[in-house]
Amino acid sequence: MDKIMLYIINEETRSSWNRAIEICNKFSATLYGLYIVDQQNVKRIAKLRGEDPLDTAIDMEEEGWKLLYHLEDMAIDAGVKSNLNLEEGDPVNSIRSQVKKFDIKLLIVGYKSEKEGARKKSERVIEQLIKYVPCSILIDK
Repeated sequence: MDKIMLYIINEETRSSWNRAIEICNKFSATLYGLYIVDQQNVKRIAKLRGEDPLDTAIDMEEEGWKLLYHLEDMAIDAGVKSNLNLEEGDPVNSIRSQVKKFDIKLLIVGYKSEKEGARKKSERVIEQLIKYVPCSILIDK
């Protein structure tokens, strides 16, 4: 297992970041950090904020890079090689594409029990990942 991907949803799932680094250390694997700017979330958040979706997308992208760079710092401190990726689009399709592109052996997804609506969406995404992503998946609660 030489390539492990961590799907970063938000900062609340940071316990999964530590788990990913531990596993990468154990297997001398490269850690592929992935943050996805979900276009549905961009539209929903922009509407709630009353702002242009482009501004919302830029904010989300900046937040994504901030999280990815923090993950990279953690990986460097632990002696783990890393590769950072930020994608825009549907989470399941983006993850599936990245897993195939980099020949990922294990996908780690942090899961935090959220408010009812967000929890249902997270569970739906996880179900789709299990069904469509061609690698092993670790759901870290």
